[in-house]
Amino acid sequence: MDNEQPSQDERIMAALAHGSVLMFGMGIVAAIVLWVTQKEKSRYVAFQALQAVAYHIAGLAIFLVVMGCWLALYFVSFIPLMTTPEESAGGALWIFLVTTFLMLVPFVQMGIWILGGWWGAVRALQGKDFRYVVIGRYLERWLGESTADQDASA
Repeated sequence: MDNEQPSQDERIMAALAHGSVLMFGMGIVAAIVLWVTQKEKSRYVAFQALQAVAYHIAGLAIFLVVMGCWLALYFVSFIPLMTTPEESAGGALWIFLVTTFLMLVPFVQMGIWILGGWWGAVRALQGKDFRYVVIGRYLERWLGESTADQDASA
């Protein structure tokens, strides 16, 4: 992006876009509003907000997949208990413990996701040109190609 340092207002808006990850599903609305309102005013805020939108979508999708896998495993793990209860009664406690332990996986993933958003917020407050590892590179290429297409058509 630009080599120009973002203003304090731009840094705050970019940090809000990244930090809105704390609002879970509703945080995407904040990031979208920041992107829509700033895309013509500040390249820095627009790019940071667009990254935040993509990060929200990716994080929620991953959380839903992980939670879906956990639910499937949870219900499948009770099939032996339901089909042969007399033989599986001793394993019921083990099944409960394993599925309870595995329930931590979606919440650990969500915690890592929140930390990633907060890291982006901190870096944006510092005025750094923050990029999420995969999302930032992809969006930069996508925006670069779309602006090149607009320049060619003008």
